[in-house]
Amino acid sequence: MASPNANNTAEQLPGGYEAIAISAQQKEAPLQIAVVVKIEPDPVAGHFVVLRDTIDAKILLGCIIDAERQVHQWVELWIQSVENIGQTAAAAQQTLTNAILDERWRRQCRAFEQIDSAEIIKTGWESAHPQPTYIDLSGLEAIHPSDPDSGHPWRLCQDDTILTAKDLPGYGTSPHRYLYQPELGQNSSFIPVTAQAPTNEHTEDMSATNCSADHILPLNPEGGFILVRVCGLIAFEAFVDVLGGASWEGIRHGRGEFAPGVTPKLLSVMASDSVTIGRLFHESQGRWGSLAESFYLKLSLLSDMVSSVRTMVCHQQRPLLNLSTESFQVKLGEPGAHLPFLWTSRAALIDTGDVVAMPIQTSDAEYYIPAGLAGTSVYRPVSVGLPTRGRGTVRIRQVLPDKSDKIILEGTFTTQQRVEAGPNDLVWLRLNLACGRLDLYAHLEEKTALAAGELRFRTIGQQLNNEQVSSLREAEGVPIPEALFEIVTLLSTPCDLYSMGVLAVRLLLVDEQTTLPVALDEMLSLARQIALEYDETQSLEDRIQCIFDADQRWGESLGGHRLIMEEVAPEDAYKVLPSDLWIRTLAMIVRMFAGIGPDSVCRDYGDAPAGGLHKVFDQSVTDLDELMLRARSLIVADCKFNREINNIIQKYMVGSS
Repeated sequence: MASPNANNTAEQLPGGYEAIAISAQQKEAPLQIAVVVKIEPDPVAGHFVVLRDTIDAKILLGCIIDAERQVHQWVELWIQSVENIGQTAAAAQQTLTNAILDERWRRQCRAFEQIDSAEIIKTGWESAHPQPTYIDLSGLEAIHPSDPDSGHPWRLCQDDTILTAKDLPGYGTSPHRYLYQPELGQNSSFIPVTAQAPTNEHTEDMSATNCSADHILPLNPEGGFILVRVCGLIAFEAFVDVLGGASWEGIRHGRGEFAPGVTPKLLSVMASDSVTIGRLFHESQGRWGSLAESFYLKLSLLSDMVSSVRTMVCHQQRPLLNLSTESFQVKLGEPGAHLPFLWTSRAALIDTGDVVAMPIQTSDAEYYIPAGLAGTSVYRPVSVGLPTRGRGTVRIRQVLPDKSDKIILEGTFTTQQRVEAGPNDLVWLRLNLACGRLDLYAHLEEKTALAAGELRFRTIGQQLNNEQVSSLREAEGVPIPEALFEIVTLLSTPCDLYSMGVLAVRLLLVDEQTTLPVALDEMLSLARQIALEYDETQSLEDRIQCIFDADQRWGESLGGHRLIMEEVAPEDAYKVLPSDLWIRTLAMIVRMFAGIGPDSVCRDYGDAPAGGLHKVFDQSVTDLDELMLRARSLIVADCKFNREINNIIQKYMVGSS
């Protein structure tokens, strides 16, 4: 049966939605980049279809429309915004300025281009700040703030000299943003467009513009960068479920669903009675063909995921620390007639991570912290969960000069919070002194404390001015209460590699009989058992095979029969997937878990080379390349090899007749 070809016609928007061009300059263009807007707002989600948020962007559903308002391509509109910074961890908030956020944006754009340049639709807005933009629902058009009397446009002010002259925070040195009228220069007033931006006699509000009416919606009020990417629409988790026979209803929008037409035309066929539609094998091969095909397709998705994460890390040189199934989408290409469309699927990274780097230039290691305040997740090691933070009392024992003209403090820290910090972890301390607020970074030394509940600390060398040093010396021996602290764990890309290991478990070992937490627990138990039985004279694969041979329960819980939803006996799965191939697959996953044993790629969650954070993924890339090469032979046979085997069989049969 031919694969359904759903991408060859334009679409109309679902009822109640409109596509509105995101700049006034596009109004007469034959093709427009538009944002999808629900005219009557959803009572929960509002007007825009928000796909997700990051620390520095909101991602909305958009599309490319023609002069007759037909949809030719679904896109994601990444609109830079700093409104989520207030929801980040306390230590993270201190590091984020517009200059850092703009450089972070440029790096992630370069990474997306490297991953797949065809997915990026260049507008110029991804590298130059566009005009602030609002959506006028009455005219179904984009408008830009201007002065009602003079008509002068309001633009984002990036000139620190002008801002500081008006006693306002600079653009490059703070996360605050202001609009001004460039024609007036220093004589302009300023409109704050970020929450909690300081105001004074030189500022005014949006009522000074043409964008203050109730029917006008803010789309990009901060004048942030805009990145336009092709939208895959299918969440990774949903696609994995669809492979098992579930249906796909569309994108959630508040209390309703937004179901664009292209993708459901493909996926609805998969949910029909014939589970082989979209696949290479037909009913005649049954579940045996489905098992081999699912193995290869899932390895292919995992390979896409690892490669895209590696590329993103390579360009940004920072970990992501929040990888999960929500970090990826699956995109389906347009197959030709009679070709299985599932073979056009590929996984794409859609989240660049909400991690921020701690600005500790004097430390040998690079420290990263998750910007968000999210709790624990099955996809992250425990050390990337809820941070330890609170308040305590600090006593400065002595202020010491460092060899590099920096200052080191030794002191005692007391808190009612339970503090567990490794030797490489940092504690961020904020002291309120006569010189003002002072941030210190220290290593804790619990063993040297004399009283219970006390922790000795020694700061890393920091460059302080004379006033700050004088205030610290005056505070020697004096208890400083209400000192804010947060433990900064040494974390890096091994955390992301761990997440990829969990995602591999989700792909390969979760079926209707087991859940991800159960499968992951079994996998981690296997990894620990392997570490206990470590023998340098045996390969990892040989040791796994010995463990499986000694106890058949391992094969029942972690066998290849978990690949598909249909019930298959473990021993029958090995008739399709050779035992050594499946053992190699498990070995690949074991290597992803840091610090479990000698087979782990990384010793701990901070074990990544400076300047080469992406290299921790190299072993997994190699493992997957080898596995896919061997898995392909299960599906696409070598004709020459088959002829040779057939000739041998024929000779044997002739000789025995």
